[in-house]
Amino acid sequence: MQADPQSPLPVMVKTWSAPGSRRFSYARRSLTNLLASDLPATARVIIVDDQSTDPRLQSLLEHLAATDSRVEVWKNPRRMGPNLGQEYNVPLIVERFPKADFLTFCDDDIIYHPGWLQRTVQIAYDARAVGLCGVFTAINSPIRPAYQAISLPTSDVLLKKRQAAFNWMIPRQIYDRVGPFRDAGIAYDTEYVNRMNALDIPIICLRPSWVQNIGYFGAYQSGTEYVADDFVGRLGPYLSWVRRYYSMRATALRAGSEIKRALRSIAGHRAQPKD
Repeated sequence: MQADPQSPLPVMVKTWSAPGSRRFSYARRSLTNLLASDLPATARVIIVDDQSTDPRLQSLLEHLAATDSRVEVWKNPRRMGPNLGQEYNVPLIVERFPKADFLTFCDDDIIYHPGWLQRTVQIAYDARAVGLCGVFTAINSPIRPAYQAISLPTSDVLLKKRQAAFNWMIPRQIYDRVGPFRDAGIAYDTEYVNRMNALDIPIICLRPSWVQNIGYFGAYQSGTEYVADDFVGRLGPYLSWVRRYYSMRATALRAGSEIKRALRSIAGHRAQPKD
């Protein structure tokens, strides 16, 4: 079963950056890499600006919107954060592209191998042909284990109960079945996956990965725990160096924690009264 060549493929990317923050470094690399990743002709990139105060990001978004006809920049009416921002913007995406077969959501700290979206869409149609439905992602983060591996005609995939939503492609029928995103006081992807699990809908991860996480320091991570081990693309010298740095940093932090626990155990043992 092949994808409809006329069906729009909206890709939503959430951005935010404050002056001097490392978020701009992530977003600059991610957005330019996304637009250079050989997107299908029907792809449309919606960049959501969550009231960024970084003039560098504002200048970049203005430039992309002015020079790339695929790009639309939407600005939230106020700072919403990831949860309310998802609840607010996704219905607007659905309204803007009512005939889209898939809704794709990306964070601003991932990079892409050329053809990643075509590959993900093809896997979705391969899965649909054998009766497998779920939310697709082109990255396999090993921090979330798989419960099953399946071989499809053009790729192997992993089925998971959970994985962070930094790269999700949701078939429209799955979105209609699960319902819209909600700002429910917990991470929006956690809340959404809870509803997916209740309906036995898996996260379906491509193997190998066609996108890679470069946000080694963020709200939920401080190292390489969410980085794919099997990315088919190249990081380049700078990103390769950054990954090695954060890998060594995470190793050192774990070793430091182990030493502290051992010292506390020794101190507690010595403090115990003797008979």
